[in-house]
Amino acid sequence: MAGPASKCWPGWLSRTPQLPPQSSPATPLCPPLMRHQLLSLLRPASLLVLLALLLPTRSHAQNPLLPGYFADPSIKKFGDTYYLYVTTDGYPPYGNDGLTFVWTSTNLTDWQPQVLDGMPYKSVWAPAVIKGKNGKYYLYCQNSVDYKGYVYVADSPTGHYARVAHIGGFDIEPFEDPVSKKIYVVSASQEIFEMDNDPASPTYLTKIARTISVKGHFDFTEAPYLFYRKGLYYLMWAGGRCWQKSYNVRYAVAKSLEGPYVDAKAPLLENDEAHGVIGPGHNSMLEVEGRTFLLYHRQDPAKAPTCGFRFTCASELTFGADGSLKLGAYVNDLGQLLGAKNPVVNLALNKPVFANTELPTNRAIHAVDGRHDTRWTTSPNEKGTLTVDLQREEPIRRVEVDFEYPDKQVTFRVEYSTDNENWVTLVDHSNEAIPAYRAMAIDKDFRARYVRLAVTNSEDRNASVWELKVLGPGFAR
Repeated sequence: MAGPASKCWPGWLSRTPQLPPQSSPATPLCPPLMRHQLLSLLRPASLLVLLALLLPTRSHAQNPLLPGYFADPSIKKFGDTYYLYVTTDGYPPYGNDGLTFVWTSTNLTDWQPQVLDGMPYKSVWAPAVIKGKNGKYYLYCQNSVDYKGYVYVADSPTGHYARVAHIGGFDIEPFEDPVSKKIYVVSASQEIFEMDNDPASPTYLTKIARTISVKGHFDFTEAPYLFYRKGLYYLMWAGGRCWQKSYNVRYAVAKSLEGPYVDAKAPLLENDEAHGVIGPGHNSMLEVEGRTFLLYHRQDPAKAPTCGFRFTCASELTFGADGSLKLGAYVNDLGQLLGAKNPVVNLALNKPVFANTELPTNRAIHAVDGRHDTRWTTSPNEKGTLTVDLQREEPIRRVEVDFEYPDKQVTFRVEYSTDNENWVTLVDHSNEAIPAYRAMAIDKDFRARYVRLAVTNSEDRNASVWELKVLGPGFAR
């Protein structure tokens, strides 16, 4: 194209955004009708070819389970719900100045954040929860200032949590021994704490009854995790340093809880830059339908090496005849892998999308690519407008906006249209700031072809969104 029309060539079909020099960030680059006409000239197959030719290629590791910077995953299932407790990351230099979240799901695919009520606003590292025999929930974590372990207790997995003890240790993680039926807490100090296991005691699971020094010789840095299988105790941990590419997942095996533990000869999971897995570590385990999965964090390749910008991911594990662990494939979607049926489908996935502005490395197309480690972002002090074309009028049940930081304040509105000219407001938070997590899911039945997100401001003075999801009824098509 040449002349004035070239300014209306969509940014997602060019290597660099072609913005009019004096355009306002709040003003669309092209008149809606002109953009609509341009789309009508291109068949879907042609669009895919153009995208493949014009967009820069980028290799990906496994898709993170959660949209955003979350580390130190500890997963539990209580009732029919999975609870994924994490460190809130993304706040340099130490990564954890945000709210403490637990993400919940019933199908291991769709995760919703909840703030852990009662927990400190920041400085919480690696929360992990276990349910006591008294029906209460005990949360173990460490403070990022004194590097010591604390215990909180609540009547539900999400709180309200009350602080009840300061027990020391570091990176403490609870473990229920299926042999003795006792609950222990393992610490990065190479110790296992046998807790007060009397449910009638006022210090039940909050006081250390006995300290066990872990026997064995291994590269033990932090993030210990214990599990038991077929007569063997597995002690897992993170070796190396969290801010370096040397970070890795290792394990050792013993026939008794106290050891001695025999170290595996090589890391179970380590740096794999060819697949974008940088500095993986701090894991937990999940067993479901006879399969075993390793949950851990990896660094954001765009910011690596880093100990403050990390994504929660998963890989499948298998066991050798001798009990040794073997790492399987990187997992993109746990629920999909396990055959979970989803009552909704993301209609916006890989559909045409337009933005008034974008960064060269954080493009509009990244907001509909189904990935939790790519995003659309504007420059500082720029308002952002993102429009997705579903290519036909569709019934819609929910719109989800995964902002870069769910705990930060944002002002925005969401609208929908059948013709890209007449718009109906779905939700409007443009005049009163709201924490992103409180407004990320918008449940309403309506029909539309176009959905538009307008971000007018945020704490970071930009628009930054991992995914804009438009969910319609029916299983994946």
